[in-house]
Amino acid sequence: MTDEQLLRINNLLDGSDLTDEARDLLRQFFESIAAQPQFEKILNLLEKFPSLFDNFCHCFELKRKFLASGATEDQWNKFLEKEKTFFEEIDK
Repeated sequence: MTDEQLLRINNLLDGSDLTDEARDLLRQFFESIAAQPQFEKILNLLEKFPSLFDNFCHCFELKRKFLASGATEDQWNKFLEKEKTFFEEIDK
C-alpha cells in the first residue's frame, strides 16, 4: 500500500465511529486487498460516498462481533445467505 493510500484510509477511519480495535482490523483488511487492481476504485467510492463507508463499517463491526461471539466464518456466510433469500422473497 502506498503512503497516499494509507493516508486516505486513515482519513476515512478517523471519521468513523469504530473502536480502535475495529479500526486496526479494518486497516489490516485494507492492507490485505491493496494489491487488487480495483483497490483504487474502492477507495474512490468510499471517499465519494461517506454513507457507503459508514454502512461498510457497520457491516464490518457486525461481522467482528458475530465472530467474537464464537461463531465461524461459515456460520456468517450462512446467515448472509438466509438474509439475502429473505429479502429476495419480500421483493417478489
